[in-house]
Amino acid sequence: HGGDQRAPEDAPGTQGAAQGTQGAQGVGPEAEGSRAALRPRGLDAFREDLLAFTRYRALRPLATLSYCSDAINYSTIVSTIEFDKDDEFFAIAGVTKRIKVFEYESVVRDCVDVHYPCAEMQCSHKISCVSWNAYHKNVLASADYEGTVAVWDAGTGQRTRALHEHDKRCWSVHFNRADVRLLASGSDDARVKLWALNAERSVATLEAKFNVCCVRFNPRSSCHLAFGSADHCVHYYDLRAPREPLAVFRDHRKAVSYVKFLDARTLVSASTDSALKLWRVESPRCVRSFTGHANEKNFVGLATDGRYVACGSENNALYVYYAGLSRPLLAYRFDAVRGFLERERRDEEPSEFVSAVCWRRSPASRVLLAANSQGTIKVLELV
Repeated sequence: HGGDQRAPEDAPGTQGAAQGTQGAQGVGPEAEGSRAALRPRGLDAFREDLLAFTRYRALRPLATLSYCSDAINYSTIVSTIEFDKDDEFFAIAGVTKRIKVFEYESVVRDCVDVHYPCAEMQCSHKISCVSWNAYHKNVLASADYEGTVAVWDAGTGQRTRALHEHDKRCWSVHFNRADVRLLASGSDDARVKLWALNAERSVATLEAKFNVCCVRFNPRSSCHLAFGSADHCVHYYDLRAPREPLAVFRDHRKAVSYVKFLDARTLVSASTDSALKLWRVESPRCVRSFTGHANEKNFVGLATDGRYVACGSENNALYVYYAGLSRPLLAYRFDAVRGFLERERRDEEPSEFVSAVCWRRSPASRVLLAANSQGTIKVLELV
């Protein structure tokens, strides 16, 4: 059931290769200093951690919507959810080959069973990832299973660019927030491509050697980029000197499926080894591992919001971690929806998984969007 959202298998000969090699490559001060940066510093830091840990007690559903309006189609995995630059609209996309855009306030306000998108874009292939531009309100990029990177005008629903340089499935696309003309994509062809909105062809290529599962720009930089790959590692580059990575972060035991930044100096990675890991850009050592969710084969989503990290799980649940603690802070389990022909299946064989997560950046409240492999999307508030 989850095959379409399955993360690439490990690179040949890399099983276990990540063990004991954390110190192999890195930049900046030695690990001890950077480890101390996230170690509790006295009473103030302890108070801050305690406040963050005790602030929320549950995830409260505000709304539910469905990715697929066709009751017959069971393969409705949502691969990606992203808010636009103002957190006013969000896009959801996945295996039904449609990008649907919803207005957040109307979804939360209207107590109805069926929410209709305010825009919908029909694609030729299954969508793996979308990214909104941080400056141009309606500009949205998508990556698909055929390897195409597309740029859309969400206002008109029209595709404005189609970029066809990847040879295999493209898993990830991301707009740079510092230089809004720049976007990056990563693919099973073991390449990271850099594109400019005003250029016909890619402006640079990083050769990764192994399948690239995720790419992410540093939120404060136009030239620093991280990608995760099937070699179990996160690679961090300065694009002005692309021949060698600034750092290679090694501690995962399987392919790295996501990488996201907590801030300009801190990133978190997810892997099909059922762990998340926290890193500082200046040190090769893992600062903290987060365990409690289950993730062995699928892309289950990863999202960061300041000191909070959310991810999906292969038990059809969403998990929220606090950056200072290794165990989950909160969890929310989706109800299993049985199709007519599936009613006889035993409950102890769950195949549903939470497949995409996204935070809404709002000073008033902490809200998460989470979707699962059956196309159910929940709007959840931390309370």
